[in-house]
Amino acid sequence: MIGQSISHYEILQKLGEGGMGVVYKAQDTKLDRLVALKFLPPHISASSEDKARFVQEAKAAAALNHVNICTIYSIEEVGGEVFIAMEYVNGKTLREKIRSGINDHNAAIDYAVQIAAALQEAHSKNIVHRDIKSDNILVNSKNQIKVMDFGLAKLRGGLALTKAGAAVGTIVYMSPEQIQGLEVDHRSDLWSFGVVLYEMLTGQPPFAGEHEPAIMYEILNVDPNAIRTMDHDVPEHLQVLVSRLLQKSPDKRISSAAEIIQLLQKPLAAVPLAKSQKSIAVLYFENMSSEKESEYFCAGMTEDILTDLSKIKELQVVSRTDVLPFRNKEVNIGQVGEMLGVNYVLEGSVRKAGTKMRITAQLIDVRTGFHLWAERFDRLVEDIFDVQTEVSKKIAEALIAELE
Repeated sequence: MIGQSISHYEILQKLGEGGMGVVYKAQDTKLDRLVALKFLPPHISASSEDKARFVQEAKAAAALNHVNICTIYSIEEVGGEVFIAMEYVNGKTLREKIRSGINDHNAAIDYAVQIAAALQEAHSKNIVHRDIKSDNILVNSKNQIKVMDFGLAKLRGGLALTKAGAAVGTIVYMSPEQIQGLEVDHRSDLWSFGVVLYEMLTGQPPFAGEHEPAIMYEILNVDPNAIRTMDHDVPEHLQVLVSRLLQKSPDKRISSAAEIIQLLQKPLAAVPLAKSQKSIAVLYFENMSSEKESEYFCAGMTEDILTDLSKIKELQVVSRTDVLPFRNKEVNIGQVGEMLGVNYVLEGSVRKAGTKMRITAQLIDVRTGFHLWAERFDRLVEDIFDVQTEVSKKIAEALIAELE
């Protein structure tokens, strides 16, 4: 099509293509401006369902008027070709920026605030994007974000174009509920935003695999590697923010783009999650010994306790990735409680001497700072895994009794 004219547009070059469209740079000869034209691909142009989705994209995006959202000018059909005329953005995709390296945390925060602002605008109009990814986010020559491609957007109450149980989106960025083909809302976009933010901070996606089923399994069952293991300099509030966004359950995620913006712009006034009456964070146990092996024991002990506590229906337990930023640090329990949105914190330590091991654990009420329960376990290190299992179960039993 390059060099051809369609309606009053002269096609100049191909910019890219995806599952729902091919995009060209064009000259609008009527208004004398550059535009981007997105055409429905020929191989699916015969499908009335795909045409309807394409039109819905235009209607969804055209309803939005925001500096960080790519502006839609019109939707047209000429000679059987259906296309959208939209703002031409001279710049790079966020994916290209990430590949070249976003080494400045302030730059990542700036991009994140702009993306969140675009989502806030869309969500305020009851529009869920459903395909937020770094390829769908452009950065222009002025470092301004433009979120585009609402091809998978779904207006609440609008035409249902996705078959029941069908997952729509791009696997790496899809939320657990999307993968399972469940009904999604704005919190699914916030998950995808979390994936993008993780990419900006680490240069890689939080979930990876050799094939789609492997990636889907990780999204549903595995916590991503903690950001601090790849970059120790990432601010703590960003690590916690990503952890909150990548909660498997939508109910445990940050609830709005507005909260994200507030946390990004005012980290010292972090927005806590709504506190449940029975919510707890298990901090990594402190290694009081000089032996490196004790570090593994402490980590295993902590994760065993998390597993046992997570089986209690009435108790909300913060994930492992949420507490990782606080590992091996002097912490203020009140601040931890506010950052993680919990009412209780469990902390402990391990001291090993020869074949003897002493494990201590304390349950603290965040609101008062008082110890509700504390216990000391003295054991012989005959089978380290049996010790972990025994102690974690006793701690879980004690906590259940204390929190009833």
